[in-house]
Amino acid sequence: MGITVAAIADAALSVIRAVGVDGLTMRGVAERLGVRAPSLYHHMRNKADLLDLVARNAFDEFAADEAAYGELRSIDEWIELTRTGSLEFRAFYAAHPGLAGLMQAKATPDRDQGDGSRAALIRVQIESLTRLGVPEPRARHLFEVSARWSLAAVVANLPDDLFADGLDVFLAGLKAQLTT
Repeated sequence: MGITVAAIADAALSVIRAVGVDGLTMRGVAERLGVRAPSLYHHMRNKADLLDLVARNAFDEFAADEAAYGELRSIDEWIELTRTGSLEFRAFYAAHPGLAGLMQAKATPDRDQGDGSRAALIRVQIESLTRLGVPEPRARHLFEVSARWSLAAVVANLPDDLFADGLDVFLAGLKAQLTT
């Protein structure tokens, strides 16, 4: 049985959890999969491809958040889910050293296009705002601001209380914009 791209992504995240993004190697991923590194080159050309794969598929474990965004009925619910999700993402990034910086570096405006758990989660967040009456360009902009604030705060490695307080202030301002 051959290895799958999904298995490669999972193994890469496992390596990142153990040694950080800087320690991610094709050999380390291959060892996690119980294969030799050359086997990975049938799926990935190089480490850059591997990092792109990780960025596209890092959020597989957040499928419940994706479903929850699909069921929102109010801006207050969107704010609360975004708060909870931001705290979960912070914990996820803390468990995967260097991943927040990688995601920040790959934060392009069109990252909701294409495949993978990252694109799906971004799409559903933007779509939830449009369903709540926010025009699509504005929804896209608000998502972008929110995501970049959260990533920057994670990369800055703020203490827990500063992150939570900053998130609350940020979301209060966002809510004020959405409800006026």
